[in-house]
Amino acid sequence: MAQYPTTDTTQGIAPSEASQRVAAIVGFLLFVELSSGFLQGYYTPLFGSMVDHWEITDATITWFVTAQTLAAGVSVPVLSKLGDIYGHRRILRIAVVLVTLGAALVALSPSFELALLGRVLCGPLAVWLPLEIGIVHSKLTQASSRKAIGLLVGSITLGALLGSIAAGITSAIPNLTIVLLIPVGVLVLCTLAVFLAVPESTERANPKIDGPGFVGLAAFMLLLLWGLHQASSTGFGSPGTLLSLGAAVVIFVGWVWWERRAKVPAIDLSLVTQSTLWPAYLISFVLGMVVLGTQTVLITFLAGDPDVLSYGFALEPGKLSLISIVGIFPATIAAMVFSRLAKRLGLIRVLLIGLSMGMLGQVGLLTLNGSLAAILVCLVIGSLGQGLLLGALPALISEEAPSDATGIATGVYNSLKTLGGAVAGSVFAMVLTAFVVPELGAASRAGYLTIWAICAGAFVLGLLVLPILKRNRPVTTVIPVQPQEVA
Repeated sequence: MAQYPTTDTTQGIAPSEASQRVAAIVGFLLFVELSSGFLQGYYTPLFGSMVDHWEITDATITWFVTAQTLAAGVSVPVLSKLGDIYGHRRILRIAVVLVTLGAALVALSPSFELALLGRVLCGPLAVWLPLEIGIVHSKLTQASSRKAIGLLVGSITLGALLGSIAAGITSAIPNLTIVLLIPVGVLVLCTLAVFLAVPESTERANPKIDGPGFVGLAAFMLLLLWGLHQASSTGFGSPGTLLSLGAAVVIFVGWVWWERRAKVPAIDLSLVTQSTLWPAYLISFVLGMVVLGTQTVLITFLAGDPDVLSYGFALEPGKLSLISIVGIFPATIAAMVFSRLAKRLGLIRVLLIGLSMGMLGQVGLLTLNGSLAAILVCLVIGSLGQGLLLGALPALISEEAPSDATGIATGVYNSLKTLGGAVAGSVFAMVLTAFVVPELGAASRAGYLTIWAICAGAFVLGLLVLPILKRNRPVTTVIPVQPQEVA
């Protein structure tokens, strides 16, 4: 279990001064996550301009996302574990520099191939949050760390919103290189913040590195994500998909065999399979399915022409962008305030509320999709539930993990969330393809209803496993942080 500072700090320092120093530390980390979200939200609205800039096709631009996802799948477990061993700030510095270099390469690349290399360098973006949680747990009490984690998660979603808006504004600039350099400037400021103002964590894991374990895990994630990417375009029955997924299964079996016998494994399987964590990890996978796997589903549904397809509202891009904001903003607020609910109700009840609201949102989309007003209400309800889960899950996982394993524990959370999105993205693409009406060239309403039913069922699965989740210990009393730990 994670340990927290337990010494009273009122000796030699005023509480207000200690609070100001803690706020300063968290404030810089908030800017780091705001930068992360900004980069994630900035590129998507520019895909059309990128296609023209690099003279590629609409199908080819999907590699812009795939390259980063594959790199994240490999780098997150490795870098989060290295953070536990060598210090979370040290690895965070490396990750921030790599992402900044990657974004700069994307902006300055004369060819799409070099841009893809830049996207590979951006893969460690997904490990920023696990490393920051390791720092937070080293510096703050439990209650304060919960609040900090909620603010960090909220900053990601807020940054994504700001990035999307900024891209819409800057897209009018004719020179795409200048447009793509804007997030690089944000990342340079982020790099300065990490090097100059972010403190180092204090806990350290066993310095022995399980090389074969890391290699096997990276190979498994790479093959699995690649196989799912192939499945989204060619189906699960294609030779390329079967070969990749089959190899991933074989490697995973061998990896489990090795990890159970390693003295210092890359991931302690006895930890992640205990009742204090595995239900939370399963819910993380479910959350990734809905949050990451349905990003374009509702947008394409709303854009449908009801006179032709018998569904949709023929909404223009501007109105669709506003609806995207409606889907993001409630999650931001919920993530930022989940710690207050957890203080009164406990983390388990917060997860219960989040899963229930997420399920209600999907059931509402399934049954009330003929009314735009009803869809917006369901979108807000679901977004609030997702925000609570986005804040509460990493908080619970990091609290239940040993103090020298908070990085890898939350890194597994991030990896499973990404994996859930990849699995759902492939399955949902196949679902819509299966329901395509040839004469219309678009999926029927039944395809969308199937997806929303699957998502509602995924949240029900989360509700079913939630009672299994047991807490190792009660909430500890909040005690201020030592002054030397926040200096």
